[in-house]
Amino acid sequence: MCWSSNLEKYVFYDLETTGMSPAFDQPLQFAAIVTDLELNEIERVDIRCQLSPHILPAPQALAVTGVRPSQLQNNNLLSAFEFSQKIQIFTEKWAPAIWTGYNSIAFDEAMLRQMFYQNLQPNIFATQFHNNTRLDVMKMVFAVHAEEPHILKWPINAKGKVNFKLDQLAPENGFRAHNAHDALGDVEATIFIVDKIKKQCPDLYQKLFDARDKERNLQLLKSFAPVEVTLRFGGSSPKTYTGCYCGLSKNSKNMVGFFDLEKPDPMELIHGTQQDVLDAMTKSPQRIRSLRLNQAETIRPASISNPEWRHTCDVIRDETAFQTVVSECLADKYPQTEDTDSVVEEKIFDGFYSNHDKTLLEQFQTCSWKERLTLLNDAQDNRIQQLGHRLIAFNAMHLLDPKYIARAQEFIVEKWAASETEANWNTIASVQRQLLELEEDGFDKILLDEMKTFYQDRIEAQGCSFDF
Repeated sequence: MCWSSNLEKYVFYDLETTGMSPAFDQPLQFAAIVTDLELNEIERVDIRCQLSPHILPAPQALAVTGVRPSQLQNNNLLSAFEFSQKIQIFTEKWAPAIWTGYNSIAFDEAMLRQMFYQNLQPNIFATQFHNNTRLDVMKMVFAVHAEEPHILKWPINAKGKVNFKLDQLAPENGFRAHNAHDALGDVEATIFIVDKIKKQCPDLYQKLFDARDKERNLQLLKSFAPVEVTLRFGGSSPKTYTGCYCGLSKNSKNMVGFFDLEKPDPMELIHGTQQDVLDAMTKSPQRIRSLRLNQAETIRPASISNPEWRHTCDVIRDETAFQTVVSECLADKYPQTEDTDSVVEEKIFDGFYSNHDKTLLEQFQTCSWKERLTLLNDAQDNRIQQLGHRLIAFNAMHLLDPKYIARAQEFIVEKWAASETEANWNTIASVQRQLLELEEDGFDKILLDEMKTFYQDRIEAQGCSFDF
């Protein structure tokens, strides 16, 4: 089997973070192993950074990763800004590549994108541009479970269901060296799983490998041929659905309608009303699903030839009015709304920067902090102004006037003192609650005491009280 491609390498990568929120947490560790398409190692990197001044890491995240408070206070590590710069350089150096991780589309990539955005990198979509593509091994594993379950051994959780977590799946299949919840260990475990699938199920592997390219997937869908995609919802088992393209959202070039060919009476729906189509998207059993082309879904040609399916696809191809209705219903189901009350971290998708601001961001990366402060005066986008002054407050506070320094300190206090119900980030209240839960669960007392001291010192240094 020849794995030919114009892309010459994989970048297997993983992050360890302060929590689960891409917008309000941060990466602490980035690890990557670059391989050729035969999985032979070319290069590896493993870098860490300091904790940003405004972030309270989630105690539960520290408990899972095993990160000790002393590691968070190491001034010899890169700042978050320097960390983001270094990773951006890696994305340019390795391009074009296949950026590959385990649950990377939903988590790691979102974390990287926010990190680039909040540190004013010019290219927040670095893993998608420069002819890069993306592959999520968790979705590959879902497809294996649905189509070729004998390929892997499946760990079972306490509820009697398959546990798809990497730290369970890799050891179950013979990976003994797994340092779970260390980024580099997770990268090695991911490569192990990919290698196992590649060797034991090459045909399915090739199909999933091809599915990494969203432009290829769109072309396949618009051929109006029956296709398959494996999806998993909630805690259910992954399932492979057979369907065909039936429209592109008028609001998003990345969202398509997927008509389920296995459901009965397809013509009734094709010739139905707009309300019928909307019901088919929103009510059970769902007859039209939405697929996001930029989420690396496992879209591949149907493995079964069925004349009735082929006929239905031909009808949908010719029924352009039906495609238009689907397009409108997709837009209605997923409206693009602007939240005027959102904070700057949540405004990442509030439009692209102007060419003027893009040039400014490129300059921002290479000049001194004093020069960066001057550059911000010329920024047209308020997001750049806000994030840029925050970076200067964190990295070169001496350049700011006393009023702005006071505002920066007030920002941290207000952020940490917010109630759990009002905040989407870690607060003093959420830290206290999580520490108590860890104590009740019998978590390691020595590490727990270290964590308590760390949080108390960090919180009280900002003039806030911490009672535990």
